[in-house]
Amino acid sequence: MVLLWAKKTGSAQVEFKDIDMSGNVDVLDIANVASIAEVSSSRKLKFDLRLCNDYQGLRIVLQMITGAKSLKLCSWLALVFSLWQLTNLPSPSFSCKSLHLQLDFVKWHLPGILNLLTHCPCLENLIVKLTSYAESTFQNILSSMVDAPVQCLTHHLKTVEVTGLVMEKQVIQFLEYLLGHSMVLKKMKILGKKEIYGPNGPKYDMAHEYEERLMNAPKASASAELNPSDVFP
Repeated sequence: MVLLWAKKTGSAQVEFKDIDMSGNVDVLDIANVASIAEVSSSRKLKFDLRLCNDYQGLRIVLQMITGAKSLKLCSWLALVFSLWQLTNLPSPSFSCKSLHLQLDFVKWHLPGILNLLTHCPCLENLIVKLTSYAESTFQNILSSMVDAPVQCLTHHLKTVEVTGLVMEKQVIQFLEYLLGHSMVLKKMKILGKKEIYGPNGPKYDMAHEYEERLMNAPKASASAELNPSDVFP
């Protein structure tokens, strides 16, 4: 089951929606869809292709929340968007200005993140929390996916915040991509885990190498701000 909850504008009311991604939907109707300000999702099980093969059913559910101002999506749902990207299945477009992703990161999240950026054309704020990280020996998956322009990167994305297990190879590659393509970016804030990347952490030297790499990365926005103090708070 995936848990979706929607918070309405001007109200503290929260509506809980349980959605079985194998095709069964409970309590699907959301009254006054236009009033939804924030939608969150949660699923703790590992991603399984057999449990997300109902493309039409899941797309119908997501279509109902396309007008939400803020989306908070779980790791599992981000992989669904990766699957759709890699199999050329159309994704719904969202009008949100804020996107918050909580990921148990693997490289296969990257197509899903790019898919979401493409289908959130008005996005201004991107927040990514990395709760775990699995290294891959395969080539950079971004290299074959960055040809098409992404509207939010060209016109709207102003702030990026990445926290958790951030100073890792494929995460750095993604941040370099954002720096190089976000034309109106004002600030990228990076908050790494001090116990891992700080002076007494096991990855301190590697983290400093990645910090320098980010500081020297080409930036599409002349006003983009990336402070070293943000990397090691």
